[in-house]
Amino acid sequence: MRILFKSVLIADNTSPYFQQRVDLLAENGVWVEIGQNITNLADQIVDAPSLTWFPSIVDLRVHHTLPGGEFREDWSSLRASALKGGVLDMALLPTGNPVPQQAESIRYIIDQSSQINYYPIAPLSFDNKGENFTDLYDLHQAGANWFSHGASSLQNTDLMLKCLQYLQTLPVTIVSQAHTEALSLYGQIHEGLQSTLTGLKGIPVLSETLSIKRDLDLLRYVRNNSFGHAHAGFRLHFSCLSAKDSVDLVQEAKKEGLPVSADVAVHQLVFTEDDMADFDTNKKVYPPFRTKEDQDALWLGLQDGTIDAIVSDHHPIEVEHKEIEFDQASFGIIGLETFLPALLQAATQRGIKSISSWIHHQPAKLLGISPSLLQIGADCKGVFVKETSQVYLASLIQSKSKNTPFLNHHFDHQIIGILHGAFYTTF
Repeated sequence: MRILFKSVLIADNTSPYFQQRVDLLAENGVWVEIGQNITNLADQIVDAPSLTWFPSIVDLRVHHTLPGGEFREDWSSLRASALKGGVLDMALLPTGNPVPQQAESIRYIIDQSSQINYYPIAPLSFDNKGENFTDLYDLHQAGANWFSHGASSLQNTDLMLKCLQYLQTLPVTIVSQAHTEALSLYGQIHEGLQSTLTGLKGIPVLSETLSIKRDLDLLRYVRNNSFGHAHAGFRLHFSCLSAKDSVDLVQEAKKEGLPVSADVAVHQLVFTEDDMADFDTNKKVYPPFRTKEDQDALWLGLQDGTIDAIVSDHHPIEVEHKEIEFDQASFGIIGLETFLPALLQAATQRGIKSISSWIHHQPAKLLGISPSLLQIGADCKGVFVKETSQVYLASLIQSKSKNTPFLNHHFDHQIIGILHGAFYTTF
């Protein structure tokens, strides 16, 4: 099967063809020719105006609802939603019920990979209770290279220390979505102007920064007492940064030489606390949207390398837990399908011309997988985007859940096709 893509703008800043319009010829899942005015015969020709190629998205944070949450998302809807959004590799948080905490569960998740590659994040503690740690080594041997306390951070400091001490000897990553439970209890939105105006209980930035400081202190202690046994591939990863002070802490840790990395959710780059005045429960997310100053710092953190990746933080929630009073509604936003259009729109408004490192190359490096390369002989793996106005309607959503703040939003870009090996999926 030979597919010819005509006059495609290359949006990968690592490619020698970056910001050039070229023809791309794929044969049986491999790039066989890249250049101008390719005339070789093809079984299929894709020739759409203003067509752009991006490397596929590597998403480091997706809330896994299985088993137990099939009414929110199942394997079929997760795969369809990911394809629609151009996400071909994803790390799945251990947030199912029961928690996937046996080696067999880890292998089962990996075995579900078909068109989409799944990378299970294993739980640090049994049932995510923060009491006793799981069989960490067995889970790693089964294929888990990332570990977390569900979708959150361990509140048990002693257990977190022991996990760092044990896992630092392995080429693995511990993920922490930093928050201090006692400071954020019953919180609804960012502690600031809007929490005062709306009367909703606020979640302070201190809840996040205090947790980051604790984890960094523990990491320093462990590294200083490793006696040469720390693995070069070990890392502590802070997920879903939301505040300027958090970015500053990670930046200082990196300058210090600590093995840390970080990501930010795409919705944090789009919304701020000012968007919460309408009490829309589809904007209720953890961590909450913070100030414009915080958002500016997140963008700057991406640009200076403090923040390594952008994630969807895809979190399906059924309508019964969203269409209720704000303080009773669940936290969470679905984000796989709107990841790229929302990010492109926000980046364009800031004059940012390249996002490929944040959505593909750097997260691929963190996951330990090979990046997609646009070169002859390389496997085909990418997203084709058309510059056109699109209204995001509920009828277009592939996820079983519809909890998105982007309903009826006008995007400037639309994904029209996904090429993964020999499979070309169109929308």
